[in-house]
Amino acid sequence: MPRSLELSDFEKGIIIGSGKVSGYCRNVPRVGRPTKLGDRDRRVLTREIRKNRTQPMALIRDEFQQASGSIVSMNTIRKEAHLHGFHGRAAAHNPFITKSPTALLD
Repeated sequence: MPRSLELSDFEKGIIIGSGKVSGYCRNVPRVGRPTKLGDRDRRVLTREIRKNRTQPMALIRDEFQQASGSIVSMNTIRKEAHLHGFHGRAAAHNPFITKSPTALLD
């Protein structure tokens, strides 16, 4: 039997009957691994990103770690920033347009 399939009610009944447990047989929700950052850490991260919008992510991570005391990886910072709507964008380059020197003499 593959690991990913749930047991049928009959199979659960056999196991409970042989184990003489309370008779309760329902699948428990699986929550997975808890997140590294709590609600307060997320607020601190959002504040640090807004304060240093043009800075590299490594500098934002250092500022966050000093402000919150939590040690996290760059990937965690990137994922959380993305979940809060912050995306890395390159600034648009505006060409420096001036009149040519010959046009200035006219």
